[in-house]
Amino acid sequence: LAEPLAAATISLYDTVNSTFLPTPDKPHYLFNMRDISRVFQGLYQANHQIIEEKESLVRMWYHENLRVFHDRLINTQDRSDFKQMVDSVCDSVLQMRLKDICKDQDGDPIFASFSVNNPDMENAPYDQITDAGLLRQFMQLKLEEYNEQCKGAGMDLVLFRDAIEHCCRIHRVISLPKGNALLVGVGGSGRHSMT
Repeated sequence: LAEPLAAATISLYDTVNSTFLPTPDKPHYLFNMRDISRVFQGLYQANHQIIEEKESLVRMWYHENLRVFHDRLINTQDRSDFKQMVDSVCDSVLQMRLKDICKDQDGDPIFASFSVNNPDMENAPYDQITDAGLLRQFMQLKLEEYNEQCKGAGMDLVLFRDAIEHCCRIHRVISLPKGNALLVGVGGSGRHSMT
C-alpha cells in the first residue's frame, strides 16, 4: 500500500498545485514539495499495531491531506473542490471512493494523539477518534483542569464542534517535531483561546 499512497499523494499535490493558484485574496495558496513530506510525517505518527486495515490507513491518509491542504483553503467552494479532487485521486489510484473511506461517520475523520477513554494517559497512540461525545467530554475535562491551574484567569468557553476540531488540529501540529501554525481570523474568533 506504500506505493499507491505515495502515487496518490503526488497526484493530489500536482492537482492542488495547478488548481489552487495564489491570487491577491489568496496569497497563501503556495504549495511545495514539503507538503508531500508533511502528509507522510503525519502518517508516520501511526502505530502499525493499531492501523492494520487498508481502510484505516487510507482514512488516516485522507485526514493528513485534509490537515496539510484543506486547512489552508479559505472558502467553501475551494474546500468542496478539494474533496472532489481527493475522491477522484482515490478512485483512480487507490480504487476506493471517499464515501467508502468515511462511511459511518458524521463529518471528516479526526485523528489525535490523546486518549479520550483515558484522559491521564501520556504518549497515547495517534489514532482516530470516532466518538464525538467522548471527545467533547475529554476537551471539557481538560478545560476544567486548565481553569483549576490558572486561578483567576480561567476561560469560560463553549466547546462546539468547530472549536473541538480546531483544538485537535492545533494539537496535531504542535506535537510534530518543529511543528508550528499561524492562526488567522478576525478579533474574537478564538485564536488566542485555542492555543
